[in-house]
Amino acid sequence: MESEQFVILVADRDATVGVISTKILASAFSTELNAVNAVVRVLIEPESISKIEYLELPEEVREIEEVALVATRAEFEASKLIVSFSGVNGRKLGEIREHGITAPAVNLCQFVDILEGFACDSLNFRLSVQEVIVNVALQFGFSGGSSICSICEAQEREKIDYWVSIADTCSRFAQTVQQLRS
Repeated sequence: MESEQFVILVADRDATVGVISTKILASAFSTELNAVNAVVRVLIEPESISKIEYLELPEEVREIEEVALVATRAEFEASKLIVSFSGVNGRKLGEIREHGITAPAVNLCQFVDILEGFACDSLNFRLSVQEVIVNVALQFGFSGGSSICSICEAQEREKIDYWVSIADTCSRFAQTVQQLRS
């Protein structure tokens, strides 16, 4: 396992999507087979988590046991990647940039496709997994790949298919990170 933490911040423009996707992404990285020390945190005010309207969500989503944790100052400063699902929270991203944090920000649904392609094409490289992900994220962002995908744009939070799509994206991301580590 890589000893250095790979801090991923979820800075979604929709608070509910941000909190729930943080839970799902953290769960995807919490398997014992994962060789990357990933730390997934949500970039939201702590009191906002308790205000999430869980009753609007499908029962399967309300039953997710993983806890969404708010980023600490140290995690915030150590972040390597900022992800979203319904669009990056521009205000939060501005605050991040004001503090000198330069981690790339991507919509994970589209980014995972690019990362999977890169992982399949890469035979051997000398960079750490974190460096590979950050480099691919920077290239992805510069090539205009930060628009919202059609699934996330629909934002049908009350439908289980919406959350299954996000869970699939999180799982694919965790698996691709693991593949890069192998």
